[in-house]
Amino acid sequence: MKAIVTGANGFVGSHLVERLLKEGLQVVCLVRPTGDLRWIRGSPVEMCADGMDSVEGLAKVEAGADFVFHVAGLTRGRTAQEYMAANAELTRRLVEAAIRCGRTIRRFVYVSSMAAVGPNGAESPLDETCQPAPIDDYGRSKLAGERIVTEAGVAGRLPVAIVRPPGVHGPRDANFLPLFRSAQRWGIRPAIGGLRPCSARPEPGRTGGRDKQFTLVHAEDLAEGLWLAASNPAGAGQTYFIGSGTYTMTELAAAMSAAIGRPLRLLHVPKPLAVLAGEFGQLKWALTGKPQIVSRRKIRDLLQPRWTCSWEKAGRELGYRERIALEEGLRQTALWYAAQGGIRPIKG
Repeated sequence: MKAIVTGANGFVGSHLVERLLKEGLQVVCLVRPTGDLRWIRGSPVEMCADGMDSVEGLAKVEAGADFVFHVAGLTRGRTAQEYMAANAELTRRLVEAAIRCGRTIRRFVYVSSMAAVGPNGAESPLDETCQPAPIDDYGRSKLAGERIVTEAGVAGRLPVAIVRPPGVHGPRDANFLPLFRSAQRWGIRPAIGGLRPCSARPEPGRTGGRDKQFTLVHAEDLAEGLWLAASNPAGAGQTYFIGSGTYTMTELAAAMSAAIGRPLRLLHVPKPLAVLAGEFGQLKWALTGKPQIVSRRKIRDLLQPRWTCSWEKAGRELGYRERIALEEGLRQTALWYAAQGGIRPIKG
């Protein structure tokens, strides 16, 4: 069987490529000509760096494929137009190309985002029945991509599935690196917008309490969920959240402390200061042209009280089971950062 993976050289895409190779699939990595290939270089895959700008070119790439995994996406953009071009229009071209391939494609899997739905408006975790209410241009662009994919599926033109990951962590991730550096250098874990301690851990399936809460998924768990959404007949026409666990900020700090072997203290960052940091990041982005991790959108996300979701549907319909807990995942990530020279070596 043959699988096409867009964004195969990225953080999530490279983990998915590894999972598909374990399954024995022939993998074609659709990447940009200027893309960094270090995570997939040397893997037994076919590289394709042409055709992404036209339906005709994409149709040639997708011809004969059994599965198409659309992982590529823009997570740091300065305008709504940039997000829409990368996350919606490219999706449209890929879907149209897949339709041109006829009935050979068994499943088109679109990797969306929890941002397409937005943060929780109540204590209960989001599920697939929740009405989407994205709060930024990135989320709106991913939702636009979902609607393109859904339209093709409902019309019977293409067998599709949509997966909405929450925050993804694991080796090769760049977003957590600043947190690990500040934790290791200064022994701090910032709490954006302040932190009010929970009196108790919420019960499973609930997100009660006053501490900020969020769902995370390890990259390997996400890769497994993507494969199940593609290969399981029950996944046709469905949308799924995939998660590894739901945590409080306090629990994240404890797991990070264990990962680096150093006690951490929480640094409360007041909302006005956090907003100012986001605006400074936005200004630096405009002046340098380099996307910033600390940006207006990122701060807006971090100020939300909860980003939590339930992956019960994926467990029930696909047989998905989370395997990598936060403590293990952060330990893996810390060791990887250290091996790459991003932080000092981890003791123990």
